[in-house]
Amino acid sequence: MKSLKNYISSRWSAIIGSEDLFSLEARIFHAISILAIFTATINAIINFRLGLIFYGFIMLPLIGILALGYYLSRYKHKMNIAVGLFAVVFNLLCGATYFATEGSASVNLFTFILIIFLLSLLTSKKQFRIWIPLNILLVIGFFVLEYFNPELVKPLYPDKRHRLVDVAQTWVEVAGMIALITMYIQNNYNREKELAKSRLIALEEINDTKNKLFSIVAHDLKAPLASVENYLSLLNQIDLDPEEKKTIEQNLLTSTKQTSEMLQNILHWSKDQMQGITVNLHRISLFQTLYQTILLQQTLASEKNIQLHYSIDDEIKVIADPDMLQLIVRNLLNNAIKFSAPDSEINLSIEQEKDRCILKITDTGIGISEEDHFNIFSLKNKSTYGTNQEKGVGLGLMLAKTYIELQNGEIWFESNLNKGTTFFVSIALDQTSNIST
Repeated sequence: MKSLKNYISSRWSAIIGSEDLFSLEARIFHAISILAIFTATINAIINFRLGLIFYGFIMLPLIGILALGYYLSRYKHKMNIAVGLFAVVFNLLCGATYFATEGSASVNLFTFILIIFLLSLLTSKKQFRIWIPLNILLVIGFFVLEYFNPELVKPLYPDKRHRLVDVAQTWVEVAGMIALITMYIQNNYNREKELAKSRLIALEEINDTKNKLFSIVAHDLKAPLASVENYLSLLNQIDLDPEEKKTIEQNLLTSTKQTSEMLQNILHWSKDQMQGITVNLHRISLFQTLYQTILLQQTLASEKNIQLHYSIDDEIKVIADPDMLQLIVRNLLNNAIKFSAPDSEINLSIEQEKDRCILKITDTGIGISEEDHFNIFSLKNKSTYGTNQEKGVGLGLMLAKTYIELQNGEIWFESNLNKGTTFFVSIALDQTSNIST
């Protein structure tokens, strides 16, 4: 049932045109044209059954005009011409048959109302100023003419029952079309309203993120720059012994490395916001892809007297974007180092489960408090200093989650406060490789 509904919906969308190529007015016109062709066909059949042969035949060229208007707008993108043709033909038809169909007592009044309603929706501002006053004046003119010349009105129906059938059928068609069009407009309005609301929320989140980044960057860039400035001032003012120089330079090196890592994440985030994220999935060797990244993090860990151990089978191949995977692992290892105490250990290991490869990064650091679990992968998470007062923007885990999900993977963690944390990254194994699982 659901598939049938989706099929009908997709076919109807194809008939009236997509939202990307056609305006709401154009799509309404296409829908009206199709519905009008259908109702004109029903009208022709009813008129023939009521014995109104002449009016039955009038419907046939009208159906052709409606089909031509639909073709001009849907396939030639000439909606203004199509609407103008619609207005002229329907006004001429209703005007020419006004007195022959019992004048003000005829079904033509319903048609005039529908014409004004449709022209109000479909015409441009310039056309509106022409067609709407013209239609109103035309109907008023017929009323005045009928008032002073009642003899012009000719009887049409052989009895009241025939008249009732024609009036009822026309009323149902006009009222139904007005209701359907109004409902269609309302649905589009509500959808656009929800879309605008979603965009506003997304924009507010981006602005909040941007403001937080600017605040953090402005604060965190001051510290290393001030340290460099103070060191240069000391060199100019006093003579430092080699041991003092070495200590200061080591602290400056650590500070600038942290700042460099922070700026790299900010640059990645900024690039993604401006250019969008492009994922390039390849069959890659996990060991070869991550080897240099792990070596670099081992060097950083050793500076903090932390042992970083890893165990990766060099035959394991996965489906991933190598640049994104390196960034993910680099940020997770960097976090583990940041929140681990000196003389501790960090372990990176691999597990294979069916068609998935799971990277595990385990530390024995300070852990993550329960209140921070929910926001750990967003900038809503509170910035926390590392065990050596290392500071970060908080973008690392957010980027890791975004990038792993773009590669059809998952990331999660387990943590005990003051006991340590394990992050898990699940990614697809290369099924073409002959590796036992």
